[in-house]
Amino acid sequence: MKLPQAHIKLTKNLVKAIPSRKIAKWLLTEGFFPEQYVLPPCFKVEKFTFKKNPYFDFSKKQALPLSEICEITFPKSQLTERAFGLINHKIYHDLVWHLMDNWSEAQSKLFSPKNRIYSYSFPIPLNKENVGSLGSLRSGRMIYEFIEMSESDLLSEAHKFNLAIRSDIKNFYPSIYTHSIAWALNGKEEARKDRSKFKLFGNKIDKLLQNANDGCTNGIAIGPAVTDLITEIMLSVVDIKTTQQLKKSGIDFMGVRFKDDYRFLCRSEGEAQETLRVLQRTLKEFNLSISEEKSTISELPEGLFREWTSEYNSCSLKYKYPIKYKMFENTFRRVLLIDKIYPNTGVIDKFLSELISMKYNLKLKLTQKEVYKVFSLLLMLKERRSKCLPQILAIIELMISTFSKEKKAIQKIYESLNELTERKFKNQKSNSYDLIWLTYFLKSHKKLTVKWPTKLKSELLQSIKSNKQKFDEETTYCKLFRKIDSPGKNTPLSKHLKIFPKEDD
Repeated sequence: MKLPQAHIKLTKNLVKAIPSRKIAKWLLTEGFFPEQYVLPPCFKVEKFTFKKNPYFDFSKKQALPLSEICEITFPKSQLTERAFGLINHKIYHDLVWHLMDNWSEAQSKLFSPKNRIYSYSFPIPLNKENVGSLGSLRSGRMIYEFIEMSESDLLSEAHKFNLAIRSDIKNFYPSIYTHSIAWALNGKEEARKDRSKFKLFGNKIDKLLQNANDGCTNGIAIGPAVTDLITEIMLSVVDIKTTQQLKKSGIDFMGVRFKDDYRFLCRSEGEAQETLRVLQRTLKEFNLSISEEKSTISELPEGLFREWTSEYNSCSLKYKYPIKYKMFENTFRRVLLIDKIYPNTGVIDKFLSELISMKYNLKLKLTQKEVYKVFSLLLMLKERRSKCLPQILAIIELMISTFSKEKKAIQKIYESLNELTERKFKNQKSNSYDLIWLTYFLKSHKKLTVKWPTKLKSELLQSIKSNKQKFDEETTYCKLFRKIDSPGKNTPLSKHLKIFPKEDD
């Protein structure tokens, strides 16, 4: 059996071994908020009850209220932003409820024997060692799944082919037409007939997603595990249809997918071009399209590896301990060069992960002067990769505890973070992500000296300021905020992020 086939078979068996109620509980608690690097640990589900019945009864023509996605954005580049979102908890609950009520049907699409494009992005963490149980890790596990797909399982089949194809879906989550989810779940004709009756599973999901986004039929929230699961089911149907068309065309291929990122192995240029055309035609049936600028055909073995990894491995700090300043600086400079050659890759994340041990200890050994120099260099990395601010703050937090005797350097760190926060407050809208993390960090250390603006636009920032939930406040069966405690009693950021040890696996 080919490794991608074995992977999906194992995934299917592990999923079948888990009771649906356990999956529901995980989706409500661990899956409600986006991945750990999006929000600090105060945004934590303390309680979320899975009810016997949904909040909204479609059979009674009950009016489903409109709500808006609570967004968290950070810049991907100078002109584009990455937006994550929180869904109203009642709608989120009902999405989970209807998925579990139709879980057998959902699994039949996720693990169809007709599918020959093997997915590596099942969004719920399965446990191979303890069958029937679930973990809490999301970010690190998904990184591991991607690497297993692209640099292990696909590589093992590459000798049988000549070309590698890479492609992904253009602007995937913001482009999703909610009706197309119903088409995937129940078929286009059946879904259209039932559109105002809401007897079909797909149309219920469609309507809930619309109302979670102020009635819009285009775009769904990025980040909640329930939308990851819904899109995984939808793309499994796309994969089944693509498989069928490729078989009809007589194309011999190996296909894998990680979320909306596709990889194929083919024998000839003509077959590779036809594979992309078939994928594009199938996606068009669901109002989606491939990203032409990100679609490539390469001769093997090119296209199989993340090129930056070989560049970084020569200066990796993975097995270095302790790490003295000069070694840190030399690797830092090398990372900047690699990032310039291979922008928007994981080299900065990898470098940061290697500054912390498997036991969440800081590997750096520094003098007083070097403590502040390292702090300064770390903040510069944030300008290269916005999403790495949480990892940087996790390292700074460990620096503060490790070098606590260097009081002048630590005081300068707090002063600099307050000055940065004050500057960021001058443009709340563009800096909401940074402000959420900076204010949480300083408040959790009781070092926030910046005066809060009179008007806070973000409900998440309002929550940090007041130290209580200020978003989605009409809650009965759930509590979605963990009070920020005194220093030393909050979850350490390195443990909250949970990416450092996973990177070492």
